[in-house]
Amino acid sequence: MPYYIGDSDLEKHLLSFLMQSAHQGMSLVSNEMEVVFINKAACDMLGLPIEVLEENPSLEFLLRYLAERGVYGPGDPEKLAQEVLETARQFNPIEIEREQPDGRIIRMQRTPLGHSGFVTIYSDITDQRTYEANLEATQYELEMKLEHSLDEVNYHRDLLVNAMDAVDDGLIVFDENDHLVLANKRMQDLYPSLKRHLVQNSHIDCIEGFSIPESQRSEDDATNLFSSSEHKLHDDNWYRINQSPTVNGGRIAIFSDVSVYKDQTHKLQDHTNQLVKLLQKEINLSETQREFVSMASHEFKTPLAIIDSNAQRIQRKIGEIPNERLRERIGNIRDSVQRMQYLINRFMDFSTDEITGLKVEAKRQPFRGALEKLCISHLEMGEDCNIVWDLDALPQFAHFDQNMLDQCVSNILSNAIKYSEPMAPITVTGERTDRYLKIRVADQGVGIPKSEMSKIFNKYYRASTSSGIAGTGIGLNFAQMALKEHDGHIEVESEVGKGSCFTIFLPAKLAIDDQDESTAPVRAVS
Repeated sequence: MPYYIGDSDLEKHLLSFLMQSAHQGMSLVSNEMEVVFINKAACDMLGLPIEVLEENPSLEFLLRYLAERGVYGPGDPEKLAQEVLETARQFNPIEIEREQPDGRIIRMQRTPLGHSGFVTIYSDITDQRTYEANLEATQYELEMKLEHSLDEVNYHRDLLVNAMDAVDDGLIVFDENDHLVLANKRMQDLYPSLKRHLVQNSHIDCIEGFSIPESQRSEDDATNLFSSSEHKLHDDNWYRINQSPTVNGGRIAIFSDVSVYKDQTHKLQDHTNQLVKLLQKEINLSETQREFVSMASHEFKTPLAIIDSNAQRIQRKIGEIPNERLRERIGNIRDSVQRMQYLINRFMDFSTDEITGLKVEAKRQPFRGALEKLCISHLEMGEDCNIVWDLDALPQFAHFDQNMLDQCVSNILSNAIKYSEPMAPITVTGERTDRYLKIRVADQGVGIPKSEMSKIFNKYYRASTSSGIAGTGIGLNFAQMALKEHDGHIEVESEVGKGSCFTIFLPAKLAIDDQDESTAPVRAVS
């Protein structure tokens, strides 16, 4: 066989160098079954001293030596050695592995050289076999863990599927590419085609009759990946559809049937509305009762005072008072009683929707005379009041509700008397313009702070200057309400410590100039 060598001297020692430097063991046996060559690595692997070969290089002797040391396993060493020798004489290629008594594993690869003998290569594969065993053990362990993990995954998957099928809501899951991954039984009942599409892992657009409604989100909620909306589906039921992303970029949707809830909510809202109406009616009734008590306590004072003052005058002058004067006093009493009866009837006729005002019952009747009569009545009610009036500029007749106007003017006159010093002058004057009939009541009483002027017509409000003086705080509110029903209004000017001036404005169109009834103007001073 050709080969190259650059040093002829090296050729003499080449075989020796190669055999001694090789990590594998090598031996050469002739056709006479004599060991021709064996290197040190082979001797070390077989545990064979060189001295043994020097003593007897025959293969039979060598095999017997090895068999006696247990290289070929338990049994008769002679018989074992002969079996191995007989195999060698067949000059067939062979590769075997044997575990040595010290635990090492030696691989022997025998290559025949025709009938000239054979070469045997010895390799220590102990580490390789240990690594392979460890690798196999590790692989087996991993296979067991994988099988256990798969069993656990399947168990939890079955548990999850059973749990999903047990819920009343429909649940459906899509992957990041919108392919169907999972749908529970409730969802499949709602959309029967899902069972087939689950097997096919269909895209959402391929599922006939199915879609997830898009939820509208405001700009403030644009970063919120969770969405919820309510829709009526093909089974005529209402569903709340909640959508949220999955960890892998897909999405999950839950269909909750809220038809019963919406129906119950609607019924509850109806009941709530009815309760609110009943409560409002109860509040209005309570307010009406409060209005009645407040109005009665305030508005009855004047007619009661008129009745009392006239009764006292009659009592003091029994047998002396002229019949005409007696009839006038009795007439005043009857007028006051009728006024009280009128107030009672009006308050009793209020409906819960009409508690904020009175309806006008206007008719054509004396206007200037009615105002003068009010001034006289208030003048006679108290012995320490000083009322002066001049109403000549006002028309004799007008179209108005006398009872309401009487209450309005009486409230203002009563306040003027109440908040003034005894005998302090109170003036009542009338003025007629193109637009208005004006009635001005001025006093020199305690006055009203400017900061409170806008509040004095509020119901139950009393100015700070009225402290210590009895009152309910509804007189001016009622006066304003009565004037409003006549398309009129009231204005006030006041200064603390100097008095107040209230001006009543009534539309000039209420005046009636086509009637002329001689009514002598009346002036009175205390």
